[in-house]
Amino acid sequence: MSSYFDTALFVKAYVLEADSAEAIAILETVGEPFAYSHLHAIEIPNAIRLKRFRGEITLAQENAALRAFRGEVDAGRFLHIDYDLPSVFKRAEELSSRFSGELGTRSLDLWHVAAALEAGCTAFASYDARQRRAAALCKLKLVPATTAAIK
Repeated sequence: MSSYFDTALFVKAYVLEADSAEAIAILETVGEPFAYSHLHAIEIPNAIRLKRFRGEITLAQENAALRAFRGEVDAGRFLHIDYDLPSVFKRAEELSSRFSGELGTRSLDLWHVAAALEAGCTAFASYDARQRRAAALCKLKLVPATTAAIK
């Protein structure tokens, strides 16, 4: 597995959004199993729950999305990646020192880039422009190369 996906891209596969079709196509193109980090394990379900809190989905939609996500984890579509957790945090701090003052990157976005690097991934998928810039500066190939959904 050589590609790492940011949480927001995964969530679009479970909760219908304007750019969900593009996100699903990206996931299908890269293929499974998908790299699954410690942060994904909490962020994906939490992001789905926050969508209900914000009134974007109903409780029934939340429950369906969570069931679908857990079912895919249980089915092996997600594979826990191998990295040394303290090294990920150390690398994220190094990335913060290099990029946050100039790019405005957030700590959790840098944590994902650090996890990808520590796990030996060569590509990084995200819709976040600042996170993508940091990943590119770390020599990770961007997936998709371009997208209308970048924020």
